[in-house]
Amino acid sequence: MAKKSRKKRATKLSKAQRYHPGAKGVPAPAQKTKTAKVRRAARGGQSVHIPTDAELTEEYRYVLTDLKRIGLLALAMLALLIVLAIILV
Repeated sequence: MAKKSRKKRATKLSKAQRYHPGAKGVPAPAQKTKTAKVRRAARGGQSVHIPTDAELTEEYRYVLTDLKRIGLLALAMLALLIVLAIILV
């Protein structure tokens, strides 16, 4: 049987997507802002769009409805377990 090689797997993330704590040239995390701003990145000269709260709310509206649905399902299952425990014990 052939011996398996121990090659280091190459990451499929671009250099910009990788997180390197303490590395120079990596922009700090974006802070909450009330308005959309376009900033120049420290290196590379790329413009970065920081979305407003309204844009994020519009884009991720489905998340809140999904969380409500999950909460209702959890509550219903908990109630069912309590009812079954009372009936069977």
